[in-house]
Amino acid sequence: MQERNYSFAELRTILLEKLRSQGCSPITVTGYRYQCNSIFRWLTGNGYDHYSVEGGDRFLNEYYAEHGENQYYTNLRTVVYRLNDIINNTWSNVHSDKGKHFFLSDDYVKIVERYCSWNTNTGHAAGTIRIKRYAVSWFLDELVKQNCRFLAELSPMQISQACIRITDHNLWAEVRLFIRYLTDYEGVKSDYSTIVPHYSKPYVTPSEYSIEEIRKIEETVDTSTLLGKRDYAMILLSSRMGMRSGDIVRLRIKDVQNKTNIDIIQEKTGYILHLPLLRDLKSAIEDYLSVRPSAQSDLIFINVYAPYNPVTTSTLRAALKKYIRLAKVDPGKRKSGPHALRSSLASSMVNDEIGYETVSKEGVGTQLKKCH
Repeated sequence: MQERNYSFAELRTILLEKLRSQGCSPITVTGYRYQCNSIFRWLTGNGYDHYSVEGGDRFLNEYYAEHGENQYYTNLRTVVYRLNDIINNTWSNVHSDKGKHFFLSDDYVKIVERYCSWNTNTGHAAGTIRIKRYAVSWFLDELVKQNCRFLAELSPMQISQACIRITDHNLWAEVRLFIRYLTDYEGVKSDYSTIVPHYSKPYVTPSEYSIEEIRKIEETVDTSTLLGKRDYAMILLSSRMGMRSGDIVRLRIKDVQNKTNIDIIQEKTGYILHLPLLRDLKSAIEDYLSVRPSAQSDLIFINVYAPYNPVTTSTLRAALKKYIRLAKVDPGKRKSGPHALRSSLASSMVNDEIGYETVSKEGVGTQLKKCH
């Protein structure tokens, strides 16, 4: 994609106006202005006469090398991403690359885009494609570090070295699929996918919380506030319904309004999920919707401050961790995300003589339908 060239002043003005149009507060806009000034001063002092993605990445790397990762670095990284959006005429509501920065050749950038488009067309969910983009970008970045900038230069040794440097071994399977794609669609003559090592996740006993602990967590939420009403409804969907966090944040107003059941297509499995809207849950959702800020999104759960974008699964995970802490429930070695509540609900079904295999295969939602 061809970057647009703006003077530093022009680019700052465009970004700040964009933020204002998104409903950002004056304090937020002022923060962006100060951080833009810091970035632009560094670029000017290092010979740049306009902003570029390369310049933004170089600035971040220099800052990180000197100061490490701190809150100000995180803020600067967000500003750099927004500046990249402006010059590339894009705008993403959420930016995250898990703290890593990849430097790919132009050929590799195009291959990543084609691969993601191909996965979109073959029916993969957006969350899955984000993982694939991250995995293949890391893999190609490691190839670039070995001076392999074109597929024609690809060798088994370079693939092996790249995989060794990918420290998140869960991503090896994604790299393997990507290499098969390269063979089928990008002209790589040999299938090198067999070179990629296999990694099996160690078995982890599901985290479980007792009914009493879950009750304490729920009761800790302050439902007199907008934030509390939202969080309480999301937590009940997890603790009482066993819904996955991805399905909770994608729930639409029309999925629950004037309904007695929830019927949705699950993001992870693609299967239909049918759940009864229990009285406490229905009341919690209605209580939140009665004070929910007006927003363009038809999703139920949105940020409590402008711009009122939909919440992410990270929002739900952070909220649950907070209420576990406030409830003084000691998680110990147990996980403290929404999936732990889902596991707890499944465990209680097993204890109520619903077979474990049935719960695992059919899913919590199916069992709730049978139990009601």
